[in-house]
Amino acid sequence: MAGQGNGNTSGGHRSRHDWVDFAKGFCIVAVVTMWVVGEMQGYVNRGEAGWLGYFAVFAKPFRMPDFFLISGLFLSRVIDRPWRHYLDTKVVHYLYFFVLWTLIVVPATWLLGHDTPASATEALTDLAWRLYDPFQMLWFVMMLSVYFVATRLLRRVPVWLLMPAALLLMLFPLQTGIYHVDRFGVYFGYFYAGHVFADRFFALADWARAHRRRAVAIVLVWALINGTLVKLQLTESILATTVLGFAGISAVVVISALVSEQRWAGLLKYLGRTSITVYLGFYLPMIVLVPLLRGSAIGQQHSLVGTLALVGCIGGAVLMAEIARRLGLGFLYERPSWARLAPARSAPASAAAAVPPVADEDERRQPA
Repeated sequence: MAGQGNGNTSGGHRSRHDWVDFAKGFCIVAVVTMWVVGEMQGYVNRGEAGWLGYFAVFAKPFRMPDFFLISGLFLSRVIDRPWRHYLDTKVVHYLYFFVLWTLIVVPATWLLGHDTPASATEALTDLAWRLYDPFQMLWFVMMLSVYFVATRLLRRVPVWLLMPAALLLMLFPLQTGIYHVDRFGVYFGYFYAGHVFADRFFALADWARAHRRRAVAIVLVWALINGTLVKLQLTESILATTVLGFAGISAVVVISALVSEQRWAGLLKYLGRTSITVYLGFYLPMIVLVPLLRGSAIGQQHSLVGTLALVGCIGGAVLMAEIARRLGLGFLYERPSWARLAPARSAPASAAAAVPPVADEDERRQPA
């Protein structure tokens, strides 16, 4: 397929792909920031969420587009594998965690006093509905499985035809009332672009490393333009959102390539490698921490409250995963054998250690 990339770069050294981990780490922080700000009851709209609110608004055009694009970067390596293996690693894998964590998070929010159903019938109805209309952040996990199937089915369609069609779906969203259909076009263009233009994004990362001064200058110009347009509220149109989405993705690639080799970048790379674990686990700590902090003596110090909540819910998600594994509850983060369509392929010990269990199982086997 013309223009389709496989994510390989010459040399095959781990450092050449470190920017992917950094980019995912940066985006998971941006996504959690958005949810923390939202839990602070829309303070960002009144300028009362401190630096966290400004960052959430600044990152809005690209935080989820970047996540979806990165999810498609390595797809060309496995897209032609047998259907049984493909469905196991690209569909069942994500649906397992989507269903499991729906059954965990939704009842947990009821126990914490959020929209508690009045009866067992209402509770079962709500849970069933959430398997169709995902609860809060879980829509991302569910839509990944949809995008993987769609891309496999459409892999013979020429890029020059499918990419414009995907962009049109973004610019003219469907409104059928069917959740999966209406949601499909919102981010599919980014996911598909990550798949078919993977080589271009890896080449952009290589260019940034080779031309650091020009890359820094371009990032500064982008930050100024993005920040100005956000400040002037000129990013709400779908066309502007799409353009700024791809511009922001490119900027994140450049920034990640420039700084991913620095020692201080290790934390964000770690969060990138554990991004889905963080994504699944941050919500419950967040809905506990934010009210506690807002009701404390520092409740009016919005930047401090937001910062502590952000650190606390990300740290809480990582801690929950570690405790679960130590208690023999690894099935919360690693798919058991009974939930597989095909036997798991063995991965090198180094690769298995580098990638979290709930990450894409094919991603664990990417050459370092």
